[in-house]
Amino acid sequence: MNYQLLPDLAAMATLLTILYFLRRRHPQERVGLWLVGLLFIFLEAIAHALYTPTGPRHIPSHIVALDAYLAAGIIFLWAAAQPLYPRTSTLRYLLINTLPLAAVLTVYGLDVRRPGIYLIFVACGLILGVISPFILNRTWRLGKAWWLVLVQLAIWIPAWFFASNGQYRDAAYYPLFLLYLCIAVVFQLSLPRKSLGKVAIVAGFVVWSLVFLLHSWVSNHPQFTPVAAEIWDWQKFLVTIGMLLVMLEQQVASNEWYALHDQLTGLPNRRLFEDRLTAALFTAQRNRTRAAVLMIDLNGFKQINDSLGHEVGDKLLQHVARNLRHSIRMPDTLARLGGDEFIIIATDLPSDLPPSLIADRSLDRISHALRKPFAVAGNTLAVTGSVGVAIYPDDTTDEILLRRLADGRMYEQKRKIHAEPSASEPLAFQAR
Repeated sequence: MNYQLLPDLAAMATLLTILYFLRRRHPQERVGLWLVGLLFIFLEAIAHALYTPTGPRHIPSHIVALDAYLAAGIIFLWAAAQPLYPRTSTLRYLLINTLPLAAVLTVYGLDVRRPGIYLIFVACGLILGVISPFILNRTWRLGKAWWLVLVQLAIWIPAWFFASNGQYRDAAYYPLFLLYLCIAVVFQLSLPRKSLGKVAIVAGFVVWSLVFLLHSWVSNHPQFTPVAAEIWDWQKFLVTIGMLLVMLEQQVASNEWYALHDQLTGLPNRRLFEDRLTAALFTAQRNRTRAAVLMIDLNGFKQINDSLGHEVGDKLLQHVARNLRHSIRMPDTLARLGGDEFIIIATDLPSDLPPSLIADRSLDRISHALRKPFAVAGNTLAVTGSVGVAIYPDDTTDEILLRRLADGRMYEQKRKIHAEPSASEPLAFQAR
């Protein structure tokens, strides 16, 4: 056993443990796949530590190391591709095209040095690689299928050349080079742009691919073996640390998002609304346009909450939020202030229309969105809303007063509804 590798094994085990507990605290399927892939790399590191050039452990440790690299690469590639491509079709494609590559690596690990058996598996890989993109998923665009065919040709044609010329090490390691290079490319496409973790992951897999590409050359130049061994271990830690960084960055981004959004509906909360209102009024002042604040309070919501429970009430709020979101224009902002109160900032309103007409149009659009029924637990729920509108700069140019005017007009409408329940109060819910 190579005891010099024990510190590296301990360091990698520590990083895997940290990643495992982070994943438990913040479950993410893709991170779970990363963890499985890194476990295969850890298995390869153990096999590397047990590897001997001769003796009974030579062949088993060699096979485990090579196939562990392949399994890890396929898992990493599937995890990286999930945000970009259909999950099931991608997995089937990878599994089918993994079989001949696994056969080539296993044959090489068994120290078989006859070209015939390599060429059989290479031919199988070439055939599967050409036909599988068109068979597995007929919904893929033709251009995407041809790109996959080109990748497969880039893997298997050189492998055929290497095997035919007795370069068996290259026939085994060159496909791994392209596999890990593809992982780097797909991670580059799927991870967020401004991510330090992404830089580490992509750089790590690029270096990893070059390690496989130069493996034969290093074997023929033993003076470079110590440097190559350091790089071989370094890129594993680079990828692992990059994945930890991506997880932490995603958690920070998630915390920032929740700090500015309502968790139930996903709408901007009061804090983000205030920032958007300030920006909207500044833009209206600079461009000499109009803006409006629309305060919305649901009627009949308390009756639904008390009679059917808070869970149904929460689903109704989500339903109302979706309808209101679809009723506003792209530059407008819809926020939830809390409870059953929503607020809208409408920007860039026409300057040639009377304020009363703008207010009436806004009220009609919101009323239509609120009246859409919602079926849950055998009940059809319907709510209306009391709406107050204040227009900048016609009503006031003061931000605080603009909100107070909208709020006051909303409560004035609500008082009228409660004063005439027989004429105005909507039916809160109907059982069907």
